[in-house]
Amino acid sequence: MEQNNLPISKKVKAYIERKPYILEAIEQNIVNYSALAREIGKDLNIKNIDTIKAALIRTSEKYRKTKRKTQQKAIELLRQANFSVKNKIATLHHNTFIDIQAIAYSKTPSGYMFFLNENVARKSTFKKTDYGFAILHIKSSREIEYTPGVIAFILSALASEGINVSHVMDCREDTFIVVKEHDASLAFQVLAQRLRI
Repeated sequence: MEQNNLPISKKVKAYIERKPYILEAIEQNIVNYSALAREIGKDLNIKNIDTIKAALIRTSEKYRKTKRKTQQKAIELLRQANFSVKNKIATLHHNTFIDIQAIAYSKTPSGYMFFLNENVARKSTFKKTDYGFAILHIKSSREIEYTPGVIAFILSALASEGINVSHVMDCREDTFIVVKEHDASLAFQVLAQRLRI
């Protein structure tokens, strides 16, 4: 995108929005604005560092305020949700829909992903089956459909503890987070702690 005619404030905003690690530092209020302004000036070939710094500070304040409101609403919604964990889950990928007793499934461009109890999967003859997963099921109000940031809050909380999420399915008030079985108890614990603070 051509940015030569944009005001410096818009260039700065676009720059920091392309860099998630900068947004994270801004959210935590741990940014050295002078150093960041110099770096942005270098990258964008802008000489007026004071203007960049002023734009950074204004943009950061707006971002933190919006982020706090969004995150607080997501946390309030999740505090009212019911969480459950189901272990011994297998995943099965198939290019077409199959009639199998699934806990949940999703359609992808390459076919269907089914989530089954391991005992059901073992009785099937399908080859593209992986074992050793757990499903974190979050049953929330329908308000989740209109609340931005809920899934981002969950994924960020889990990622910060080194928990990889294999699959996410979200349909109205049901959210399914699929993790490796050995991470399930920690995933539940992490989310419980984050929602009680």
